[in-house]
Amino acid sequence: MATNDLFQGAFEKKPFDNSELINKRRVINGYDDGLMQVSPLKHPWAQEIFNIMIKNTWVPQEVPMQKDVDMWNDPKALTENERRVYERSLAFVSNLDGLQTNNLACNIIRHITSPEVVLAIARQTYEEALHVHSYATMVEALALDPEAIYGLYRKDQDLYEKNQTVLRAVSKISDPTFKTGSFSDDQLFLEACVSNVILEGIYFYSAFLIFYVLRRNNKMPGSAEMIQFINRDEDMHLRLFTHIVNTIRQEQPELWNEEFQSRLIQNVKDAVEMEFAWGAACVREGILGLTQEALREYLQFVGDMRLVALGLPKQWNSQNPFPWIDEYTQGNMIEVNFFEGTVREYQTGTLEW
Repeated sequence: MATNDLFQGAFEKKPFDNSELINKRRVINGYDDGLMQVSPLKHPWAQEIFNIMIKNTWVPQEVPMQKDVDMWNDPKALTENERRVYERSLAFVSNLDGLQTNNLACNIIRHITSPEVVLAIARQTYEEALHVHSYATMVEALALDPEAIYGLYRKDQDLYEKNQTVLRAVSKISDPTFKTGSFSDDQLFLEACVSNVILEGIYFYSAFLIFYVLRRNNKMPGSAEMIQFINRDEDMHLRLFTHIVNTIRQEQPELWNEEFQSRLIQNVKDAVEMEFAWGAACVREGILGLTQEALREYLQFVGDMRLVALGLPKQWNSQNPFPWIDEYTQGNMIEVNFFEGTVREYQTGTLEW
């Protein structure tokens, strides 16, 4: 390979200056010399999110699990239905973060041409791996059978089909020959980014809710605290990919046509229905005040927030039937346009939101 093929374009005696290089930067399909120059910034929101992610650093060993261990070993502390719902929820979220770690590292990041966005996605990839480790910590602390958690999807058809649906959605760009640069492929990549918004912002939420319902009833408090840390991370991941989608939409507005918007709306609607079907199969007749009817309304409320953040119209106009959930999420579900909203500051390694 010739030396001048290592960068984009041959050496020029009068090359464009640094400001021109930065101005050519895009989230995808931008000028990229591979040198990761992040100053000055073209996409400052990515740097802001990256900095908050660093401040949010934590490890699962910070979370006290002894009360959970005592409750799990006490046959009277939890009902059989509560144990079943706990294990199913843990099984799915552990599967989901594993899928997402691979998706970010292998599918998404290789197409990003903005170095500050690459940094944020690289940090997110680390956090997804940390979540995988966190779920393993929960499994080990409670002495659960790993096959019963990680292998549940091989025995439970509802979970198998949900995992398959998520995997198909995030793998649309997994072909090693796929590359952005054409209208159809850029739309496919943008749809894959919306699938990340759906993954981070809808598919986790029935399981998170179940852990919080248990905690509200003084059950499995350490598990809920672990989920709080994970939920805080996932909120930043959701903000990141909402920004990515909205910025690509600004930089390449031709992609955001009516047909494409309709497809995205349908994807969100399908995700809400699938998440409800899985959650309903978990809670069955209901546990600790969590009913199927309330779960449906909650997921529709969440789905509407995701649509609004992407500049798309609400589809349900549902209300949040669990206003107490802010006690655990500290308002990180606030409906906001991510170009106008501000990001809260956090404390490293704590839940002082």
